Amino acid sequence: MKEILNQIKQIEKEENIKVLFLIESGSRGWGWASEDSDYDIRGVFVQDYLKFDGTKNQIDRTIGDNDIVLWDLKKFLRLMIKSNPSVWEWLSSDIIYLDSDIRKTLKETFENNFSRYALKKHYVSMARQNFHKYIKGIGDKANLKKYVYVLRSIACVSWIEKHKTPPPKNHKELIHLLPEDVKEFFEQIVIDKKESESLEGPRNRDAENYIVSFFDKDFEKDKSTFDVEELNNIFKDSING
Repeated sequence: MKEILNQIKQIEKEENIKVLFLIESGSRGWGWASEDSDYDIRGVFVQDYLKFDGTKNQIDRTIGDNDIVLWDLKKFLRLMIKSNPSVWEWLSSDIIYLDSDIRKTLKETFENNFSRYALKKHYVSMARQNFHKYIKGIGDKANLKKYVYVLRSIACVSWIEKHKTPPPKNHKELIHLLPEDVKEFFEQIVIDKKESESLEGPRNRDAENYIVSFFDKDFEKDKSTFDVEELNNIFKDSING
C-alpha cells in the first residue's frame, strides 16, 4: 500500500490535483485474483477549477503492475446521477487504499437514491458487451475467465431484483443467486483462475443460455432519483475542504 500511495502522491504533484479516495477494483476487489493479476487502482480527485488551461476529466497511469485510473469528482457525480455501476463498484470496494468522509457520504447517498431500473440495465449492458466480444463469436473454446465477469454482472441484476439494494462487491455473496450448475461452473473457473489469468476451455452452452435470457428481459421502472442540489453541496464541501 505504501508504494501505491507514493505513486499517487507523485501524480498529485505532477497534475496539481488532490485525490479524495482510492480503492481496488477488478479481480482483486471481486475476490478472484490470481497470482499474476495486476492491481486495478481507482480513485476520485478534485482540482483547481478556475485555472485557465482547462481541467481534466480523467487521469490514467500504468506503473508496473498498477493500473491507475482517476476520475474528476464532477465526472464521478455526473455518472452517479445515472446510477452508473462503476460508481457503485468504487464506492463499495472492500479494499481501500485512501479513505475519506466523502466516500462514505457518497456511498450512503447512492444506496438511498439509486435507480434499480437504471443499475440493472447497466449491468445487463455490461454483460451483453462482454459476452458478444469475448464469448459468442470466438469458436468452440473461450477464455473462461470472461464467463465470471459476465455471470457476475448477471448475478448483480438478480441481487437488485431480490433485495432492492445495490449488489455487494465480492462474488461470494452473489453467486448463490445463479442456477446450481452455473454456480458450480463459476466456482470452478475461480479456482482455476487463481493459478493463472490465461485459462482456455470449452464453451458452456447452458451458462450462455442463462446469460442470454437476461438480455431482453423487461425490468420494472422506479422513480428513484438523486437530489442534484445535495450532490452540488457535496461537491462544494469537497473543493473547500
